[in-house]
Amino acid sequence: MNLISRIWFPAAVMVTAIAGALGFGRQGVEYHHIPDPLPVPDTVVYPKDAYKLKRVGDFESVKIADSLLTDDADTSAVLDTLPHLTARDTIKVPDSLRFIDPFRYKYYVALLDSLTHVIVRDSLQRSSDSLKVVADTLQARGLDSLSLGMRALALSDSLDWRKLDSIYVSDSTARAKAAFLAWYNSLSRSERRKYDMEQALPAKLAEMDSLRKLEEDKKAYRDSVTEYTPRILSTFAVPDSMQYKRIIEWTVDQDFHRMDVKEPDTTYNYHFYDYPFLRKDVNATWLGVAGSPLQYYNFQLRGSEEDVEFYNALEAWSYSPRTIPNYNTKTPHTELAYSGTLLAGDAKESDNLHILTTQNILPELNLTISFDRFGGGGMLEAEQTANKTFSPRLNYIGKKYMAHLGYIYNMVDRQENGGIVDNMWIRDTTVEAREIRVAISGSASRVTKNTFFLNQQYRIPFDFIEKLKARKDTAAVQDTTLALDADTLRRDITTAFIGHSSEWSSYTRKYTDNITSQIGRDFYHDVFNYGQQSADSLRTIKLDNKVFLRLQPWGSESIVSKLDVGVGDRLMQWFDSTSVRPTLHSENSVYVYAGAEGQWRNYLNWDGKAHFNVLGPAIGDTKIEANAGLNFYPFRRARKSPISVGAHFETSLKTPDYYTRMLQTNHFSWENDFSKISTTQIRGNISIPRWRLSADVGYSLLVNNIYYDTLGIVKQNPVPMSVLSASLRKEFVLGPMHLDNRVLVQYSSEPDIVPLPTLALNLRWYAQFVVQRNEAKTHNVMEMQIGINAFYNTQWYAPAWNPALGVFHNQNLNLYENGPYFDIFMNIQWKRCCIFLKYQNFGRGWPMRRKDYFTADHYITTLDGTDGLKLGIFWPFYFSTEKHVSHGGNH
Repeated sequence: MNLISRIWFPAAVMVTAIAGALGFGRQGVEYHHIPDPLPVPDTVVYPKDAYKLKRVGDFESVKIADSLLTDDADTSAVLDTLPHLTARDTIKVPDSLRFIDPFRYKYYVALLDSLTHVIVRDSLQRSSDSLKVVADTLQARGLDSLSLGMRALALSDSLDWRKLDSIYVSDSTARAKAAFLAWYNSLSRSERRKYDMEQALPAKLAEMDSLRKLEEDKKAYRDSVTEYTPRILSTFAVPDSMQYKRIIEWTVDQDFHRMDVKEPDTTYNYHFYDYPFLRKDVNATWLGVAGSPLQYYNFQLRGSEEDVEFYNALEAWSYSPRTIPNYNTKTPHTELAYSGTLLAGDAKESDNLHILTTQNILPELNLTISFDRFGGGGMLEAEQTANKTFSPRLNYIGKKYMAHLGYIYNMVDRQENGGIVDNMWIRDTTVEAREIRVAISGSASRVTKNTFFLNQQYRIPFDFIEKLKARKDTAAVQDTTLALDADTLRRDITTAFIGHSSEWSSYTRKYTDNITSQIGRDFYHDVFNYGQQSADSLRTIKLDNKVFLRLQPWGSESIVSKLDVGVGDRLMQWFDSTSVRPTLHSENSVYVYAGAEGQWRNYLNWDGKAHFNVLGPAIGDTKIEANAGLNFYPFRRARKSPISVGAHFETSLKTPDYYTRMLQTNHFSWENDFSKISTTQIRGNISIPRWRLSADVGYSLLVNNIYYDTLGIVKQNPVPMSVLSASLRKEFVLGPMHLDNRVLVQYSSEPDIVPLPTLALNLRWYAQFVVQRNEAKTHNVMEMQIGINAFYNTQWYAPAWNPALGVFHNQNLNLYENGPYFDIFMNIQWKRCCIFLKYQNFGRGWPMRRKDYFTADHYITTLDGTDGLKLGIFWPFYFSTEKHVSHGGNH
């Protein structure tokens, strides 16, 4: 009994708890997951500190609380930080609103106080959410009528808090605006202006920044378009195949402005020869110092471009308006080149410099500036030479107009020594070159050339002919007009060209000496017309103007594509200054000329031209020349590689230069009545690039030709004579070995008048290999050649140099082989850069018993050792428009 009394109460409590937990005796309740309400973006704007508007008193105590107000549903933390005195205790609701605006009456305090507004709004939001949950629960239990009532109450609360927010914002904004207007109207006019400026300043600054950014974006766009838009050349003067090249080069014929267009060669094979004359001929007679006078071995190359007697020997180092290169380039192009003997010392050092920069201002307009210097101290005493050429020039090649404008300045300053007195010091002994005695000392010459030139041509297409042909058909007229407007460079229509060429050139030569030794007197054969001191000046001025008309009857590539006619006037003046009697002589001549040319596709081309002097002292002077070329394409594996055959015919009748007829200097004087010089030349050539082969044969018939005898006196040969020349160039490739051979064979019927070497050789044999390729193995980064470059010719009476007159003259005392002379070299193509290192005159006359590295009578070339160690570099700078830049190349 006691046991039952102790356990009945705990057992009853346990049973009651279990029954309550298990829910016995009550209706079951189903539980459902109620999803969260869909997030709705808040469209209410809450002005900063808006609850402070229209309230008075110190609000510092509630500033912190107001700054903490957010849309967080839990505001208990906020309420804990606020004072116990609330807005409801201080704001009285007007009774008049009870019937006028029940909603505003109900939420009057919440519409005025920001904290109350947040509390009420959050309460309505929670109430709405809670009622929705209850409505869902009642609906789940089947109490639809109660569920609908709860949903209506939830909807009312949801609408109330949104309406409350909207009215609150509207009222706050209205109160703020009213307060601002009251404050703004209380300001004075100056204060209003200041305030307005302060408020407008940020907007103006923003507008200025926006406009500046817009301009910068426009400029960036224009620059981008300019940078990436191809600079397309559109001109009648250049073939279509050359207009899209990165850079093209050409020379201009002065008579009819024919252009010989090509791509400049920037490869190491071309720039291996740093002296221009070695690129044209096997060798030449020269004075052994860069920039010194020279005469080509090949007689066919001895024609003069300037037609000035004392300047002929210097033409190879400089340019004339007919030989100066012009350029058109898509990107700026600059060339820097140097070659010289850096270890030879200041007295003997040879230093040669080339600078060229060319850039197109417009696709048609180009500016080029070039500077070239050749020179050095020389091996012998008193032969220092400096030959400088400077030329700025412009060219424009447009759709209808073409022009070339430029200036050429050439100055050659040279010490004259007359050469070695006795060749024995070179041939039979080994001595320091500066210790070898020379013929004269204290002598010098200075030659200066100034040339201004202007060539211009205007194209007149006969469009009206096409329109007349189609006049009967209106549609055809429209089509023709549209075609002509779209393409103003149609070359298959009749076209006329009007052209003009002008050249003014001044050539001056001044020679000075002071002969005191007997050797010097013997050098000039003891002729001193005005004493032992000389100050001879020679000057030639040339002014040549011509106008011409070209007619293109059909297309530019027709069998007869051009018919030309022109008229010109040439004024020549010669000045002879001596210590006794200066003279000035002028000759003015009028000439007419005509020509024609044509072609048939890429297979045949021809041209012809004739000049005839009709007035003036040179009346009767005539020149007729003709050219023809034929191309074959027989190679199946190289269909674009031609076999080119060319022919040239030329005959002329010319009045001798004034200085050959009349001259008075200290050492030479004469008065001659020479007849006109008759020259006839016939030349033929063949070129097969695929076989690395070219050949040229020429025959010349001379009558009354001018020459300088062994005493340096000018003479005329009345007996007809012949000169035959043949040159061959062939490169054999045997694996890495390249045998590049140039051979010249000549015959002169009168060797005492025109001496020529019977055989002249230039053999460049080398091994060529690749040093490095790029990572993709698509092209070579560096190539190298190592070999020898040798010169040799058979014995002949090499010409002597006349320092007083600036011409070469004959001699019959000393036979020369001018070799064997050979250099050991290393030639490198490193990307765009060409570098060579030459050990000159390595053999120093070997294998002959007697050394013979003379370049002219009594003049020698560079010696071996450090004096002959030459370094050369050629470096072009440009932006390539191609994916890969070609660094190699053939000749």
